[in-house]
Amino acid sequence: MPLMPPIPLFPKKLFATAAATAAVFAAPALLVPALVPTSALACGPDFPNAYLREGSVSLLAAPEGFFAAEVARLVPPQAAIDHAHTSAANAASTAAAAAKRKGELTETGELRLALAKLNTPPARIEALAAELEAARKAISAEKWRTVKFSADMPAEFAHYLRGAAAYHAAKRIEIADAELASGAFTSAVAYRAAKFAEARQHWRAILALPVESRQHRSVTAAYMIGRSLLTDAVSERWQAILDEKQDDAKPDDLRDAIRWLRKTRELAEAGFADLQCLANVSYGWEARAWNLLGEDARAINLYLQQMSVGQNEVLSLRIVAGGALKRLERGDAPQSALDAATTAHFVALAQDELARRVITLYLLARFRDGENGAAGLANQSRNWAAILNKAGLRGVADTDKLAWIAYQAGFFELAKTWVALAPADSAPSNWIRAKLALRNGDALAAERLLANVTTAKDLAGAAVPVAWADLGRVRMSLGKYTAALNAFMSGGHWEDSAYIAERVLTLDELRAYIEGNPTSRKITPRTDGELVWPRANRNLRDLLARRYARANRPADAARYFSGKTAKLYAGYIADTRTGFDTTQPVEKRAEAFLRAARNARENGVEMLATELAPDFAIWEGAYSPSGDIPQMRERLRLEGGVVAPTEDERERIKRATVPESRFHYRYRAADLAWWAASLMPNDLEATAQVLHEAGSWLKARDPHAAERFYHALTIRCANTPIGKAVTAKKWFLEEKKKSEEAEPKPAPQETPDEADADGGEG
Repeated sequence: MPLMPPIPLFPKKLFATAAATAAVFAAPALLVPALVPTSALACGPDFPNAYLREGSVSLLAAPEGFFAAEVARLVPPQAAIDHAHTSAANAASTAAAAAKRKGELTETGELRLALAKLNTPPARIEALAAELEAARKAISAEKWRTVKFSADMPAEFAHYLRGAAAYHAAKRIEIADAELASGAFTSAVAYRAAKFAEARQHWRAILALPVESRQHRSVTAAYMIGRSLLTDAVSERWQAILDEKQDDAKPDDLRDAIRWLRKTRELAEAGFADLQCLANVSYGWEARAWNLLGEDARAINLYLQQMSVGQNEVLSLRIVAGGALKRLERGDAPQSALDAATTAHFVALAQDELARRVITLYLLARFRDGENGAAGLANQSRNWAAILNKAGLRGVADTDKLAWIAYQAGFFELAKTWVALAPADSAPSNWIRAKLALRNGDALAAERLLANVTTAKDLAGAAVPVAWADLGRVRMSLGKYTAALNAFMSGGHWEDSAYIAERVLTLDELRAYIEGNPTSRKITPRTDGELVWPRANRNLRDLLARRYARANRPADAARYFSGKTAKLYAGYIADTRTGFDTTQPVEKRAEAFLRAARNARENGVEMLATELAPDFAIWEGAYSPSGDIPQMRERLRLEGGVVAPTEDERERIKRATVPESRFHYRYRAADLAWWAASLMPNDLEATAQVLHEAGSWLKARDPHAAERFYHALTIRCANTPIGKAVTAKKWFLEEKKKSEEAEPKPAPQETPDEADADGGEG
């Protein structure tokens, strides 16, 4: 049974600000900086992480754990658990449960089977079945007192539904928060207790019947007795809190609930019907009871057992672990300030293998469930690391995780001690070894260790791309740019990969990488979220082709364009060459220039745009981030640290040839159209249309650049309908089918460019 979280829970991604970077280096004993998620977006899609924007703090910080994936590894094998459906006697019940889930067997169907075994006449079977269905409808309609049965209704069915009526009558009582301090709450608690007691009386009567007369409702009766005792105890607990008593009211009811929930599993294993698989569900409710009694280790173990039979209790485990750790959060107080009882409780938790591992994983996931946020997490991490050390743990299976939590707590010497005992091939242990090596300035050792992390068998899920990103960043610091590109590509980090491929590597280096890694050319977009970027598979070959195209090397570009873009580019080059060919007729040259112009305007992103700044083909030209990676890398140089760009990287960025203007291909398209118009006669409607069309491509973003088309139109084509209208308006006409372009307004957050309202394709 999942516990309900007290507040909305949102796991954070690992990001840090420049201020946090300074804080870490000012206080190296604490490596849990003030971490913030990625920049919030005013509107638009979910942009993926770009790790080369980040400073040293996030690389030196402990890796972020992934709670659900790691907890799944702790679930014991199903065969090792003593739960229902393991005996031959219960095989029939298992089949019946499957039939019920398929809609082939209902509660009324069970009654019919039971009555048939008693040789009840068919007409009477149908009458009693209708009676049972009427009782169920009455309960659903909250008409508790109308639930009545004939004398020949099998006792287990009659008792169960009478108990259900009383139970639901109790559950129906809900008290608003404003009434908690009033007498209404006390009255409600008393009423609920009385109704629960009435329900339990009926359900105990089922278990007092002869074995042959209670085959269908014994498991359900035991389960509901446990459930009602647990609910009753919680109500009494709230009443005790209101009365300013200890908050452990009704511990006897809780222990009684535990006994009945265990009885549920015993009855199911003995062969009594369990069509709702309540034996499996009972693990979670028993876990909650132990949690209310303060027995966190037992609760954690039971929730893991319930996960082994198909129930998802990750959230419950998270809440139990978070609740337990609140007692370790004491502001800035050291672990020594904890009282003896609390220390003993947590030492016992640390010595229970599964409880220790779940709590450690909770801290490594960096949840901010507590009121004190990152500061509270830091205190919890320090105190838990001290508890683990006090517990004298040696030779345990999760030594790598202990080193991890010690590193996160800032206890680096303790981390070294535990990581020395950890397996040599464990992903967490090598990851922490790499972080320690970076702190000692040994980037080569860190690279070797991180390479081992990326190939480790126990690296899985969301941790995989993060490990590749760490490796890529270390390789960048070593000047191993091609190897860094391979790491970022392997991790699925396209923006980082594009920065290296477009701004750092030379054309020959990028070409050699692509030719030597034919399977590492493409990144498939993530599928989480309603809008995901990049929207299309990003391809290194296309990026290289566009670099060649901008470098005026069309033959090389043609080798690397693919699909539709290859045909578009071939047409663009052919038309441009025809336009400049003075041996061709003037009309043919003008037509070719105009085709090339329109091709560049409509398909410039695919043929000519930069992947990152200034064109941002990565976002299909629709967004302009406030700070691209080259700008951020220069800022990181000023901050210093292990990920600061090298002088060689900075020189490569300076030598990289990129256009100065965003949407530079629009200006190229406008030039081509200008040349087309120059070959066409004056005062011709077709000439006026070309000048007006090309000028409209620039009028919103760059009115000054559009002026030459306006003046040419009013001078060369003044007698055409378009020329007259433009002259009268003193500017270009409004477009009829496309929305007006407007100047984009880059903001501190990524936002859609209004200038691309005509389609966003550039």
